[in-house]
Amino acid sequence: QGNQTDTRNIGIGNGVATATLTLATIHSDAALMALAPEWNALCATLPLQHPFAEPDWHLHWWRHLRARRLLIHDRLHAFALRDARGKLVAVAPMMISVRPGLGAFGVKVLQFFGADPNITEVRGLICHPDDSDAALAALQTYLLAHRHLWDWIEWQGLSPEQARQLSSPGIDQPKARVMCYRPLPADWDTLKGGLSRNMKEAIRKCFNSLRRDGLQHRFDVVERPVDVAAALADFYRLHALRACSAEGVPHADAFRDRKSRAFLSAHAMMLAREDRLRVFQLRIGGELAATRIGFVHGDQLYLYYSGYDPRWSAYSIMTTLVIEIMRWAIAQGCSVVNLSTGRDLSKLRWQPQEEVLHNAIQISPRTGSTLLFRTYTQLRGLPLMRRLSRKK
Repeated sequence: QGNQTDTRNIGIGNGVATATLTLATIHSDAALMALAPEWNALCATLPLQHPFAEPDWHLHWWRHLRARRLLIHDRLHAFALRDARGKLVAVAPMMISVRPGLGAFGVKVLQFFGADPNITEVRGLICHPDDSDAALAALQTYLLAHRHLWDWIEWQGLSPEQARQLSSPGIDQPKARVMCYRPLPADWDTLKGGLSRNMKEAIRKCFNSLRRDGLQHRFDVVERPVDVAAALADFYRLHALRACSAEGVPHADAFRDRKSRAFLSAHAMMLAREDRLRVFQLRIGGELAATRIGFVHGDQLYLYYSGYDPRWSAYSIMTTLVIEIMRWAIAQGCSVVNLSTGRDLSKLRWQPQEEVLHNAIQISPRTGSTLLFRTYTQLRGLPLMRRLSRKK
């Protein structure tokens, strides 16, 4: 590990970061694992809890999904930031992706863990919002002093002002990402009573349509480790069926390849042993019709990917499943259900609150870096490059 202390005032965000932070670089799996206890304690202080901030998610991701191909190779280059008392205040789980993976001759992109198409829904600096400006200021001090290490940085999870300051001018910047979450009242009737008239009618129709056709549904919650493997197998099957369906909003099969399934299975089994995994299932006439994965974080529930059998789509089974999950979460004393990222109708009908996560591309101040970025971006769009980059 390398250490550097930042004691300067650097303007990041709405004010000026004046805190003195010690920055340590992390280049080995063992050093990253050693940080886990403090990292978990840091995650517990975050206002919104989600799996993508936790060390185990990143450790499993690095083990299963980091790139080790000819066209791209990931090198661990994470950061731990501590205050004057030595307390961990921020973690930046980052890596240098060399494209192509040919040592010093490749393009070097510094980015956060989770560079996958769909699996990691939230990426970025892990710290309490009150400390993010100071942490980003310390990172900027290090990164500008070590500009030879990177050609550009892909930042995620920023405030609007942070994104404005870190975005290089003249570069097309990535769109922001929205996380939707619903604070829960003490009972279901209160939650339902505050919904729109259209949503109340949709809830009524969900159950009436099943009864009208003489069908009964059953809601199950899988949580015992011994039952998780079978529940995940059902999830992968129904998730793929949903992706293949021509009905409704198109959905990608996020777990089509073997490595993605191995990653989620390993992480889910670990959470199940810690009593922090729930696999929600909806059965109609004894047949599994829909399922969704949930991650438990204290009194908050994060709803991850789902799957369903399109044969039952006429009964709005995904809406029915979420209704049952909301009822279950209230009964369990949950304070928040996080509906995950994206502003699609299935989330907005629950009238959620939103956290907007902004992104930025920062080009290295070295000569030629802007031209290098533009050239690489154009080449990456070629059909042949897209096909080769997808090969595992």
